[in-house]
Amino acid sequence: MQAIRRLRTLTRYLRSLDKSMTMFQIEAFLIVADDPGITMRDVEERMGVANATTSRNINYWCKWRRFETPGMDFLSIDPDPRDRRYKIVTVTPKGEAFLSKVNELMGD
Repeated sequence: MQAIRRLRTLTRYLRSLDKSMTMFQIEAFLIVADDPGITMRDVEERMGVANATTSRNINYWCKWRRFETPGMDFLSIDPDPRDRRYKIVTVTPKGEAFLSKVNELMGD
């Protein structure tokens, strides 16, 4: 029962940030949080979705979701310095604070 209560509390918290947040968007953030510095391609493979879907779900968490549409600013995407064809995704300080809140709500 404790796990269910924690998940309900987390769900309410996530909905307070954005009622339209999807499970794919949450999964994308959690994949990056679990492996900071991961490439977009690796996120795509772990989620098992198309490149465009991955980009859309990662961009949701970035400073700009799309042209003139602000995002959460919890993740950032930068070119890989070793190979500029790849993009590296990292958690921003704002994203770290969000992750701390999620961990707190989950009892970690």
